[in-house]
Amino acid sequence: MGRGPAETFAERLPRVVPEEEEDISHLSDEMAEVLYPGRRKRPSRVGVIFDAFEGPNYPRALELAKRSPVYSEAQVRHTLTHQAAFGVDQANVMRELYDIVGPITGTEVTVDGKKVPYARELWLPLFWLFLKDD
Repeated sequence: MGRGPAETFAERLPRVVPEEEEDISHLSDEMAEVLYPGRRKRPSRVGVIFDAFEGPNYPRALELAKRSPVYSEAQVRHTLTHQAAFGVDQANVMRELYDIVGPITGTEVTVDGKKVPYARELWLPLFWLFLKDD
């Protein structure tokens, strides 16, 4: 016996994606989150976006940023922009990087790749709770 009549127009449309794929390892994290929200667990990360700058600390900042598992760089309006995000296991690296690039105008803090309100004032201090003594 079939289902009753469709209540909405969306229910009348054919399914674009099967109910659920068994193996989603071939999907990117973003696509897996869109198609199957919450199915693939992703680590929560806090990150920084900063422009290339002049000074003796730039090579060290670049070295620290490249330790990020999701480091990327892009050319934005004739300026090289670096983006790095770190999980709680790399809180010390994030802290050292932020100490260098935090005071620079234009540096942004992200949470899980998104700009959120009070990122510097709230999220960073919470993230510093994961700092480890060396």
